[in-house]
Amino acid sequence: MARRDQFTGDLFLVPQPEHPTPGGANYSTEIANLVARMLKACPADRWDVAAQMSRLSGDDVSKNSLDAWAAASRADHNVPFYRVPLFEEVVSSTALTDWLVAKRGGQVAYGRDALNGQLGRLVAAKKQVEAQIKQLQALIGEGEV
Repeated sequence: MARRDQFTGDLFLVPQPEHPTPGGANYSTEIANLVARMLKACPADRWDVAAQMSRLSGDDVSKNSLDAWAAASRADHNVPFYRVPLFEEVVSSTALTDWLVAKRGGQVAYGRDALNGQLGRLVAAKKQVEAQIKQLQALIGEGEV
């Protein structure tokens, strides 16, 4: 009987998009809780985060806005989508991007990991082409008598 490795069970699972049930796709509380965790993990306080976002965007982003984005009780005040890239930059996190991509059945690779993924795809494609070339050469060689 084969033993199952309990530590790497989901290592090779293919990510699948979430298919919510009717009424089950309101993610406002989930997003607010994620924003709250991101703010808590950030070494800068909310005043500094708001100031940095204001300076970089040229718009007024207040601490009160951050508080509202992070409050599950204020579901109608989630972080606006157009603010997510700047928010992630300022708090040094990609948690919202990762969350969204995972909801859609994907995984994100950043920096060198993205390049390694592309390199791996190209190496696999090269091996496949080389195998096809060998098959064709074998067929051509068989025809010669």
